[in-house]
Amino acid sequence: MAAKSYFRERFDAMVATLRAHPEVEVYKVVVRPPATAAAIRKAEKAVGSPLPDDLRAFYLAHDGVFLEWGLREHDYDARTKPFDGPDYGQPPGCINLLPVARAISPAWEKNSHVNEIDDDHLRRMFGRKPHEPPAVRAVCIDSYSNYNHADLVFGPEPVMIVATDHGADMESSDFTSFSVYLDVTLALFGVDRYEHGLGVHSSRRPRRIAEWAKTPKLDRLLKKLDDA
Repeated sequence: MAAKSYFRERFDAMVATLRAHPEVEVYKVVVRPPATAAAIRKAEKAVGSPLPDDLRAFYLAHDGVFLEWGLREHDYDARTKPFDGPDYGQPPGCINLLPVARAISPAWEKNSHVNEIDDDHLRRMFGRKPHEPPAVRAVCIDSYSNYNHADLVFGPEPVMIVATDHGADMESSDFTSFSVYLDVTLALFGVDRYEHGLGVHSSRRPRRIAEWAKTPKLDRLLKKLDDA
């Protein structure tokens, strides 16, 4: 059995904080068992690119993680089915890190709206255009709202980017490693990473975020949600 991951320890602590808050109701938590190495190799073969080490380690510890929570006494139009696509009117707190077979697949690029990624975007992210552009340029890793999703962009060193339902603004969106993306997600208690963390920055060129040190208090996030 795989050792308990550092992410899992932080995730469990975050869920405990949410459960302890009188204004929060945690609706569902699902942590799937580890993916097999064979399943990961099969997924990599399907997209024609290897996974970054941090994402591979995540899947070897837990093949998908789901959390959804909202404000107590607040009625929401829809609840999200774990590892499915969220609907309109869902609760504001959601982590929906998809299992490897669903996430690392050509289906997202083939069947869904996907980021418009061209060679200039790859050059900006990776410092150079890949000698052979990846067969699948992006996959959806965290489908956390009907408006937003976090995608892995393949290249010399794959990166995470947060997109809207119309795709990412590749001219303005920051990007980061999967590990830092997890840091952002946990720091925000699963609240929208696009609005509160990794959205566009039209006043400057996009850049790689190497670390995440912003840790807003839960009460502050709840006030913003209540005022929205």
